[in-house]
Amino acid sequence: MASTTAAAGEPFQFPEMYNFPPFFTRQPNESTWKEQRRQWCDLVLAFYRHNRLYSMSLAEAVTEPPFANRQLRRALRVDVLREVVDELVKQGNAVWAGAKGTKDICLVFWRKPEVWATMIHQWASERGLFNTVLTVFELANGDDTAGQEFHGLDAATLRRALDVLQSQGKAQLFAGASDEDLGVKLFA
Repeated sequence: MASTTAAAGEPFQFPEMYNFPPFFTRQPNESTWKEQRRQWCDLVLAFYRHNRLYSMSLAEAVTEPPFANRQLRRALRVDVLREVVDELVKQGNAVWAGAKGTKDICLVFWRKPEVWATMIHQWASERGLFNTVLTVFELANGDDTAGQEFHGLDAATLRRALDVLQSQGKAQLFAGASDEDLGVKLFA
């Protein structure tokens, strides 16, 4: 199996399919393509989670793992990757983030914003932080969140999680000078 090393040090273990050259070519049979697309979706989510990646530029992504296998000299084409991301969007595991109407950049949610929202709310509950104003920077990078899975979460994904909490009536957001200065008050 091929591997790549995460920031944490453990190499990512690619599935056996990653070493099968046809995996990098969109299969013409619709049922085969459906299964292949599912495997690509699973691989993207696992790879991005392992490496704590949150966004993807499709043009750049197809030149690097997991979309390029240098040993096989194979890479997924951008148009095929776009179909994979469309499926991730349909599942709620990605959103297109480029200019309106373009499909060149996306956010990948290896955990959906609703799951992050639940984790953040539970953390605030356990620490008695309801009705305390925190900044987005404190939530993502503060000493109090060190060791939490959402520590280091990118600003765009964190904002979506906070939007979920706000829509549930469990948070109120306050404008700041920048996204990192955005304030949030969490409620029970």
